[in-house]
Amino acid sequence: MSDEFLSTPDTGAVKLPALVFAPTGNAATDEALALFKEHLEVRNGARGNPWDRAVTVRDIQGMQEAFAALQQPKEAKDNEVVLDLGKAGSIPLAVDKFIEEIKKTKLFKDLLKSLDDPTRFDDLPAEIRDIVSKSVAEAALEQGTKITQVKKLIEDRYRKLAYQVDELFAAQDGNAAGIRETKWVIAETNFAQAGYIKQLQASLGNYYQDGSPGRASLEEQMTVTADRVTGLRAQYTMKVQAGGALAGYGLAAEEVNGKTSSAFIISADKFAVVSPTYNGGMTNTPALSMVPFGVDANGIYMNTSVYIKGSMRVDTGGKTLIQGLRGSVNIGVSGSFWSDTTARNAVWQQLGNGGSAANNNHLVIGDQVMISNGSSYSEARMWNGSSWANPGVIINGDMVVNGSLAAEKIDTRNLTIRDATGNVILGAGAKMDVAWLSNLGALGKKNNIQVNWVDSDVRLPDGSQMKATDFVNKLSKIGSGNIGVFMENAAIGNAYIGNAAVSTLTIQGNAVTVPVFASNPSGKSGTGFSNWTDVVSLNVVMDQAGWVYVHATAVITYGSGFRKVGTNLLVNGASVAGYEVDTGYISVSHAYAFYASAGSNNIVTLRFKGDTPSSINDAMLFAIGSKR
Repeated sequence: MSDEFLSTPDTGAVKLPALVFAPTGNAATDEALALFKEHLEVRNGARGNPWDRAVTVRDIQGMQEAFAALQQPKEAKDNEVVLDLGKAGSIPLAVDKFIEEIKKTKLFKDLLKSLDDPTRFDDLPAEIRDIVSKSVAEAALEQGTKITQVKKLIEDRYRKLAYQVDELFAAQDGNAAGIRETKWVIAETNFAQAGYIKQLQASLGNYYQDGSPGRASLEEQMTVTADRVTGLRAQYTMKVQAGGALAGYGLAAEEVNGKTSSAFIISADKFAVVSPTYNGGMTNTPALSMVPFGVDANGIYMNTSVYIKGSMRVDTGGKTLIQGLRGSVNIGVSGSFWSDTTARNAVWQQLGNGGSAANNNHLVIGDQVMISNGSSYSEARMWNGSSWANPGVIINGDMVVNGSLAAEKIDTRNLTIRDATGNVILGAGAKMDVAWLSNLGALGKKNNIQVNWVDSDVRLPDGSQMKATDFVNKLSKIGSGNIGVFMENAAIGNAYIGNAAVSTLTIQGNAVTVPVFASNPSGKSGTGFSNWTDVVSLNVVMDQAGWVYVHATAVITYGSGFRKVGTNLLVNGASVAGYEVDTGYISVSHAYAFYASAGSNNIVTLRFKGDTPSSINDAMLFAIGSKR
């Protein structure tokens, strides 16, 4: 085919007319025409296996243009990396832009909403939103243990809605659990939607110190939406929440104005791919090979080999990872003299090679070898690129200095100084021997210190001088008259004092706690089993937050006959303990502990009710707050 032919203007793809053959009356001719028609239609792609369709020059030209674009050299722009596809070419990828596009998706925003956020249902019909927005646990506490099913159909002129709600609730002593399944379908003039939400929640009342409940929740939401304005959308999310911890994943696909997109996003502190071959159970720690891939807030972990066909870019500047040089080694070998051959072979074998090295090609600058016999000989040298040279400073677990060491300071956590025979004379855990201390004059003496200095040797900050006798006398004669000279504004951390007289004692921070007590010996008489009467009450004022313990006691008398009585203990108006009985209830004892906030005024009351002539006597109420 000539270039002149290909340069002819393209008038568009040819659309062949349908082939229609009129019967000829000859069976053989009609069969041949039918086969000819089938062959043309298969080659044209109108029928048959698409793999048998003929390829046109236009098809080849389109592929050539695509490959030519890939083959063009690419340069990374700001916030871009270039992925090298080998012979296939390269493509640019904007990392930051990719992240921003993810953050803009509705799926990403929905996953980040907690299960306490009512806005997660903003795109649902109002009737459905009112149902699913309410906490399952709160509904269980309000309605009690029950099983319900609600079906409803709403039909207006321009709107049709049908939904079904199935609920299972259980509640006991402020604790609750519930399951809610909500299904709905809605159709309007330019809008249609179907949805299914499963909600599970368990709640413990008074779970936290502030009295708020602790809740664990699971929510699965599936919606499909067709809207003439916002387009087509299908989304699935699964989220779990325990207290403040939230995790979830989601799938979404949408088409808006002919533009399609899809996403799969996971939201969790940790994400890992675990081998399905692991069957050790939860009581055994799996081998590291069972978790080949993981992600957390610190980075991405790959615990196995990574295979990449092409180059790998490590930042937005377009740097490419290449095979680098190995790091230097620092090793020691046995010997009584220095040998370049011994050092060269030591590095060779350290790199995992067998036998002896033929040359120095395996050495890199910085390789360091120490040859030592452990006692009389030790020498270290470093490869400088052409020979083994004296490195000057060697750090190989120990520091070897052949000569003097001069430094402005030596900072060590385990200093040891030995004599010529190896005995420790000064170091961590060893005593200092006076025989190794010199030039101390009369000050140094074995097992004690002899004080014999000159006046001018000791000067105080104010410029005055102190003799040895002054120092001893002042220390031995500290009394009430001169204690301020030595201890003015002094602070004592820990001290034992046998007997002490204190003029003024100040204790900081409410360190002393005083209990509170109230009583009513004469008591109260019962005026009927349904009539409560206050017996004794007290206030507990907390300057600082802390725990308060209260204990109430009393004695009940009945008179004669059949009587019903009851008592209860109130804290700030709320009943926290109580007991009711027909007869035989004589000794009253109620105890309770609660956490009170700083600056609070807490009222504790013991109440009584009973049939006439029952009564409660010798009532006592005791409270103590642990403020520190």
